[in-house]
Formats: sequence, structure tokens, C-alpha cells
Amino acid sequence: AHRAWKGDYQAQFDNWRNIDPNAQPAPVDHINLAFSDMLILSPTMSNEFRAGFNRRARYETALTANQDWAKQLGIPNVSGATFPNFNIGYGIAGLPSFQNIGEDFTFQDNFTWTNGKSTWKLGYELIRTRYNGTVGALPGGTYNFTGTNLPFTPNTGIGFANFLLGTVGSATFTREQASWLPRWWSHQWYVQNDWKPVRGLTLNLGVRWSYETPFQTKYGQQTQFDPSGKDAISGLTGALTHPKGPLARGDKNNFAPRVGLAWNFRPNFVFRSSFSMVTIDLLTNGLTQNFEEYLATANVQSPVGDPRTVFKLSQGPPNINFVTNQDGSVPYVGTNFGARNATWFDPNMRMPYIMNWSGGFQWQFKKTWLLETMYQGSAGVKLLNTWNTNVLPISAFPGPSDPVRTEQMRVQFQNLKPFPQFGNVDLVSNFGHNTYHAGTARLEKRYSGGLTLNTFYTWSKTINNADDDGTAGGITYYNRSLEKARANYDIHHRSVSTITYELPFGKGRQWMNQGGFKNALLGGWELVYIQTFQTGPPFTVGFAGSPVQYLPGVGNRAIQTAPNDKVKLAHVDIGSNRFPFSAQNRYLDINGFTYPAAYTIGTLGRNTLEAPGVIWPQTSVQKSWFMFERLRFTLRADFNNIYKYHNFNPPNATYNRTDPSAFGTITGTRGSFSDIGTGRWHTVLVFRLDW
Repeated sequence: AHRAWKGDYQAQFDNWRNIDPNAQPAPVDHINLAFSDMLILSPTMSNEFRAGFNRRARYETALTANQDWAKQLGIPNVSGATFPNFNIGYGIAGLPSFQNIGEDFTFQDNFTWTNGKSTWKLGYELIRTRYNGTVGALPGGTYNFTGTNLPFTPNTGIGFANFLLGTVGSATFTREQASWLPRWWSHQWYVQNDWKPVRGLTLNLGVRWSYETPFQTKYGQQTQFDPSGKDAISGLTGALTHPKGPLARGDKNNFAPRVGLAWNFRPNFVFRSSFSMVTIDLLTNGLTQNFEEYLATANVQSPVGDPRTVFKLSQGPPNINFVTNQDGSVPYVGTNFGARNATWFDPNMRMPYIMNWSGGFQWQFKKTWLLETMYQGSAGVKLLNTWNTNVLPISAFPGPSDPVRTEQMRVQFQNLKPFPQFGNVDLVSNFGHNTYHAGTARLEKRYSGGLTLNTFYTWSKTINNADDDGTAGGITYYNRSLEKARANYDIHHRSVSTITYELPFGKGRQWMNQGGFKNALLGGWELVYIQTFQTGPPFTVGFAGSPVQYLPGVGNRAIQTAPNDKVKLAHVDIGSNRFPFSAQNRYLDINGFTYPAAYTIGTLGRNTLEAPGVIWPQTSVQKSWFMFERLRFTLRADFNNIYKYHNFNPPNATYNRTDPSAFGTITGTRGSFSDIGTGRWHTVLVFRLDW
């Protein structure tokens, strides 16, 4: 069992601590139990049974809970259960109280039989997963301050000015109705055979079958969008329903073959190749998915196209009346449906899978030297993503040919959506796909003379259409292929070298081969040096501060007017002025970009430029002492970034002609305290006792 606590390192002042999200007490309890039994049935047969239990529970209770802070701040007619959430674009975040508890029960059995040149393995695994989560409602309200702007005019208005005046652009109030209780069963079985038909040749053949029950909750308190249903609130087509049972059909066609080959076709030469498929657990995209109307929601907002504020904080919102249905759900309250969202779980959802394949040669050209070349590839198929489908295709807008009509459509966009009674209609489906291809060359010197060496270089490329298995976005839902590009985590070139050397001093070594005090102090030391070189990840240039309007519900990017080698530094050189940021040499040239014209789409793609790379040296020194026959003490010191080389984060990539001071500047170094590439030179001391 293990308990962890959320840190409060940012809460430096008592008054601020109560409303600092990092200071809220949030204990996390971990419990892990495991049981294993190995039964030897015969000299060639064995069976292993395993059972396990895992529980992770997080409880967060806001320090401001149930203290009627709305009344203390002079906001009438509001619940005192939570601190009011003031949304001015930055600053105070919502402070709900909630709990999230996840549990897994695992049962597994594996049988092994060796029969001559074959080794058979077969097994079965059963996993029961259950979750108990509460949504974290904010009955004290979320207040949005839209800015004292000139209506429908870009680059006007300041939200903080609205906040000082106490005039609310819109407000949302939520109340928890039920706990989110999804449940899953997962079944997997496999059979595998390692076969050596002739000397020097080994074949690995196998197949695995997987099945996961579709999403459903314990008591059927779940929500599904029905595009053909009738909405009880608006009477329009498209409704939230609360069906009992699974939200999708069972996907039982999940057979995953595995093939492997190792062939020693000549002395000192080995060819290895493999292909496999792995089915991925589906589960959900996030907590409290498909749970609308079990978090009662009321939205106070002006009608579509009306830019006026709705009330003053000193007056408070109008009365909110929630009506609870027999199944425990509560219909949306409000006349502007922009804040009413729906989740649509694909009824034909498939379980995602990954295919991996490889092929390569190993050549032992000297007694202790090995050279390896390998190609590796993989593809993620039917990966889980969520796209907002409640948007219009780009072709629905007249665009710059009729700017008056296009502006009217932009202002009235909510009423023109396919389902105007909803804001987002988020479709959870198998949208995702990625591919990876890599070639690797590796040189290894096996242990001799106290020295080992392992160095490799990889040239690779990863392409996808979304980086996460959650919400995806881009230019338009109707042409998602526009997002196919380098993945955010794609690293084109990577080289890592590791050298381990036993210093030739001490007992059993070349010099000072004796025991005693000298050996205890100076003998038996081991040095390790690791050097990493890698290119940077890609990034996308967006824009802000444009003087013109664009199509609603459509993503947009800047236009690049010069080649990559002209708009980006070849190497990182920010000059002698790291601070202020505006005095740096810019990583990006602002003159190489421009805004799209009004009601048009920029031509720049996703992840087209590359951030600074990483040069990362590490070294370690260690020694062990035998205190007694069965007691050994080890001391190790790790030194990271010993050259104090700064590995920078990607630059600010928001093109903004209205305020160009930040574009292309680098505002930080890469990595956390112990992450690869961190700019700190730090030392870690490790003390270990073995007995």
C-alpha cells in the first residue's frame, strides 16, 4: 500500500492558499496485492496461476468548501458549497470537491509444455475493471467575463475590465446528480509455439484473442446522443438519451497473430524478423464520459448574436430550478444552447490495435564486437479519438465572395449548426491512425578488459492525425486528413552511446591488487558515461491578433511566405540576452509569416517546423562494499548535464502582428528535475543495501 499527497509548493501565502488548486488536500491511496503459484506437473510441463488486485483512490476536498464564499464576496442567490470560479482567461481556477476510485481484479493462468524441439505455451487472463467517480460540480458558479469590447470587432475588449466592473458575460451552475460507475470485463487467451525445426533456425508462432465488454455503467446512469431522436427541450431532431446496457455492440473479432524468426544462416551472422498485432484496451477517453444530465447544468447567457452581459455580480443570477427525472437525470436549463454539450459513443466502436514488424542482421565481426542493423515499423489502427461533429463544412460558407452573408452566418452560427440545440456533439470513435518507420545501426563491445560499449543511431519518422487518445481537432471535422503530419513526439535523429569502465585499481584488478584499507577506499570503482544527441520535436505555427474575422467552427493556421530554412534558425543561438525575451535573437522570423485573408483558411500545415534538439551528457560512479558475507552496501553518484548545456523548449509559435514581442522567443529550458534534457546540472546520490 502507498499514499501520496498533492504538493502545495506554489501556495506561499495563507490567503492565496485557500484558492490555489495546487494547495488543495488530495491524498492518493494505492493498494496492490498479488498471489502466484507455480505447479511442476512433470519434467516437461508446468502451470502458473496468478491473481492480483489494484486500487487507486484519490480524494480532493476544497479548502473553501461549504463556507458560503459567494455571500462573503457579495454575490446573492448562489450556493455556498463551492468558491465562485471567475474565468477571466487566467488566475483563479474552479475548486470542486470530488473522488476518483479505480479498481482492477486480475486472474491469469499459463501452461508450458516442452516437447522435443517445440515449446508450447497457452494461457487465459480475466480482468474486471470498475470505477467510481464523482464529477466535481461547481454550484457556486463559473462566471465568464467576455470583455468590454466593441461588439463583433477583433482585438477589442479586456476580460479583466469586465471583471472589475462586475458585469458577467455568461455563467454556468452545476450540481452533481449521481456517481459515474463504469464497469468492464476483459478476456484474453493465447497459444504460442517456439519451434526449432533445424539447427540455427527458431520459429515463433502464436495467436492471441481479446475481448472487452462495451462501455456501460453499473445502474445504467449514462448518456448517449441519438442523432435521430427528438429533443424534449427544443423539439428538434437530435436528443440526449439514457439507455440501459452497453452503448456499442460487442467487438469479438480480435484475433492477433504473432510470427517470429531467428536464423543463424552463417557463422557469426544472425537474421531476426518479427510481426505481431496487439489489441489495445478501449475503456474511455476520460473520466465522467457520457454522463451529461447527471451533472445538472444551468447556463445564463444572452441569446445568440446578442453581445450584452447578463447580470452584475452584486445582483446575482436569476433563480435556477433543476427538475429531476425518474432516472435521476436533469435536463439542461438555459435558452442559449452554446454551453449544452453531448457525447456520442459510436455504436459500431471497434477495439484499436497496433501492428509491429521488424527485420535485421547481427554480425559478430570480432570476439567481443557486434554490429547490428535493423528496420522497425508499426501502425496504430482504429485508435480512439473524439471530434466535435456539430459544425458546418467549409463549403457551407460563401466566404470572401460574399462577406456580408458570411458575417451574418458567423454571428448566428449557433442557430445554423446541424444540431442548434447543442454546443458540441462530440463523437467518440475509431478516428485515429499512426505509422512509425525507423532504421537503426548499433555497435556493441561486450565486456573485456573492464570495458563495455553500446552505441546506436536511429533515423525515424512518426506520422499521425492526432497525438492523444482524447479530444482531437484541426481545420475541419469533414476533412480530418488535413491533420496527417509528423507527430508531436516525432524525433527524426537520435544517437545514444553508453560506456562502462571498471577502473583497474583494487583487488582482482591490474593495479593495487590487494585488500585492506586502500582497496576499501580506492579499489573497485566503476564509471559510466552516457551521451545523447537528438533532434527536436515538430511544432505548429498558429496566430492571434488578426484584424479580420474567420469562419466559425473551423480551425485556422497562419500562412508561411518563405521556406523553412529562411524562417527558422539553423541552430539555437538566442544571443547574450536571454532576458528580457524581447531582446533575444528570434528562433522564428516574423516576416516569414502572414495572416490569412478574411473568411479564408491559412495554408500552413500541422507540425511543419522543428524545435531545438537535445545534447544530454550523463555520468555515474559507483562502488560496492561487502560488510559481511551476505551484506553488501553500494554507493552510486549520478551527474546529469555535466557540461551545463541548455536544451531549450520549443519557441513561442503564435504569430501576432498586433503584439510581436513574444513570437519566436524561447522562454524556458526543457525537462523537469530528472527528465532527459533538463538544463540543470544536478547530482543524485543513491545508497543501497543488499542482504
